[in-house]
Amino acid sequence: MAPATSGLTNEDSAPARIVRFNQPIPITDGVFQVRAIGARVTVLVEGGDVLLVDAGLRGSLGAITRGLEALGLSRDQIGRVVVTHAHPDHSGGLGELVAGRRIAVAVHRLEADIVAGAAVAPSPLQNGLLATMTRPVLAWLMGSPVPVDDRLDDGDIIPFGTEVRVIHLPGHTEGSIALHLPEKRIVIIGDALQYKFAHRLSPPAPGVTQRPREAMRSVERLLDLDFDAICFSHFPPMRSEPHEALRWLVRRHAGSWA
Repeated sequence: MAPATSGLTNEDSAPARIVRFNQPIPITDGVFQVRAIGARVTVLVEGGDVLLVDAGLRGSLGAITRGLEALGLSRDQIGRVVVTHAHPDHSGGLGELVAGRRIAVAVHRLEADIVAGAAVAPSPLQNGLLATMTRPVLAWLMGSPVPVDDRLDDGDIIPFGTEVRVIHLPGHTEGSIALHLPEKRIVIIGDALQYKFAHRLSPPAPGVTQRPREAMRSVERLLDLDFDAICFSHFPPMRSEPHEALRWLVRRHAGSWA
């Protein structure tokens, strides 16, 4: 089923427009984002096949389903979900999303056991007191464990109609990854960077990043990639000279990890 694209709003180029919560965000041909609870889910579409990047918080199934329907797609078309990292706002919705369906789940090998329920998820919160206080909530937000079909590593190519290459970016979490789509000229980076404060590229949020210095060293690898847009999990896509903005950010913070 071909995705419906009429009436979609480009957030980055038309920030003054009002965007409905359930209105998909077009990135490029066959690439969209839909809003789940706590994060954005990236939707890749090729010939009727659908690949999702991340699954939102527990309880996101309805929002994801409505977003797919707005694109003329259905949950039955999802063949694989790739998780950028195992924080609950990215993986907590997996259990509901894949329940009763043959949907493959792909996670970096360092965090696959967390998603599969064989390892305890560390708190995203780097403040020890807050981490302790919120531990029961975190366990609930992580949702049901699911089997992991693909334990990813750096450089892996994910089976799909267009090339989807795994880029390991440790630092935000041990197994954080980005996905590079060279034919689409985009990179999907999860929480490896932020894009806020008047659309300025900035380092990952320190309060939920395990090793901020390593995270910034990791994103330097993105400079070797060719792309025209960066997709984030919590911010609008960056389309205006993203490569130059990243180069500037890396230069600015180079001394902090020396």
